[in-house]
Amino acid sequence: MKSSNFYKGIFYTSLASLFWGMPQPLFFNEIKFIPAIEVALHRGLWSFIFLLIILVSFGKFKEFINIFYSYKKIFILSVTASLISINWAGFIFAVSINKVQDASMGYFITPMISIILGYFFLKEKISMLKLTSLILMLLSICYLILSLKNLPYIAILIGTTWGIYGLLRKQINVTPEIGLLYESAFIALFASPYLFYLNASNTGFFLNHSITTSFFLVMTGLITIFPLFFFNLGVKNISLGFAGVIFYLAPSFHFITSAFILNENINVQKMLAFIVIWIAVIIFIIDVFKNEKNTNVNKIQSLN
Repeated sequence: MKSSNFYKGIFYTSLASLFWGMPQPLFFNEIKFIPAIEVALHRGLWSFIFLLIILVSFGKFKEFINIFYSYKKIFILSVTASLISINWAGFIFAVSINKVQDASMGYFITPMISIILGYFFLKEKISMLKLTSLILMLLSICYLILSLKNLPYIAILIGTTWGIYGLLRKQINVTPEIGLLYESAFIALFASPYLFYLNASNTGFFLNHSITTSFFLVMTGLITIFPLFFFNLGVKNISLGFAGVIFYLAPSFHFITSAFILNENINVQKMLAFIVIWIAVIIFIIDVFKNEKNTNVNKIQSLN
């Protein structure tokens, strides 16, 4: 791998994670007066429209059509479409009620949920470092529940839906952009009649509110596919494991944005829980780098 391509991979992946972490919560904060379900449906609809234009322009529409020759792909992608719509609605809802920190926690614990799902459904082994990281994550969640006497349902919803989403997407050989096109098309199929009804009854916000509001709803599509494009560009030049480590920039920036820009309160219990989570993340990252090193050594030995 050329050094320049490696650094390009880091740059593009970091750019995607930074975009997910800061502009997105700030963007959705501007339209938090709109019901989360309506925003999530617009997000699916406009993502489909923009993705369709882009992929047709790049001559990739045939790849999308090929999905319909596989019942397995249709079924799994229909389920993942439902999961991603719930995940989107959960994040948008979190922003609307000033709970970005809870959303941040959800994305932090996602890899831990993926580890559990991988262990039970894919028979993947759990290293001692990953097990330690997992235990710390679980302890932090239990601490929050006991200390605040409140279930962090947004974090659990976001983490669980994203974790199951990743598990199911591993079962089929579909590129992220083609998969997202089907998922957004699936959402748009159900969203369009409902959004049309909202507009016809003057209860929806698109074209019934300010021009700025309509513009923001259209832009939910671009703000969804923009970081995905750069993330996919990045992982072509670096390993998926390394990209996963860089992804942790996103929930970290969620936390920073919520605390210092959106002025969400940080209580002692949440701060302690996040410290434990960050320690768990560091342990998880160490394990990823350890595996990366072992993989590279094995590759070199096989070449010799």
